[in-house]
Amino acid sequence: MLQTVSRLLPQLPLYFLTAVVTHLVMSFGQTLIHYKLAHHPMGGKLFHNHINFHHTHYSKDHLVSQAYLGDEGNITPFFFIPVFAVGALSYFVLPLDLFVVQICACAASFYAHVFFDKEYHVEGSRLQGFAWFRRKQELHFVHHRHANRNFGVIHFF
Repeated sequence: MLQTVSRLLPQLPLYFLTAVVTHLVMSFGQTLIHYKLAHHPMGGKLFHNHINFHHTHYSKDHLVSQAYLGDEGNITPFFFIPVFAVGALSYFVLPLDLFVVQICACAASFYAHVFFDKEYHVEGSRLQGFAWFRRKQELHFVHHRHANRNFGVIHFF
């Protein structure tokens, strides 16, 4: 056990860096897809799905509801295609341990994006007590009031 820990300890900074970079790339990708496809007719089904559901349920004067509405308008499933492509490529490029870290970070990032988007729009969210959450929620609401701004969910690039 001690030998395993002593071998992994020097790797921790690399694992941490891999996880952070993976999350930031995922967040940037989510923002880019949201900006380029979910808000432009060239996005096809993604565009119509997002505008007709998510932005219909949550716009201008009704930004929150008692329960989250419109899972249909969530653009996260559309993001799986490029993530799987990059994941397949990284499987052949990265060592197995870094690939596993990357996969775990991808999953956590997906979960965080979906979780925060839902929490932003639920009345009386359990996160309302945190100033950082209220600030991010307000940045997200700027997007729902002015659809050409603030396309991020966690990070606003």
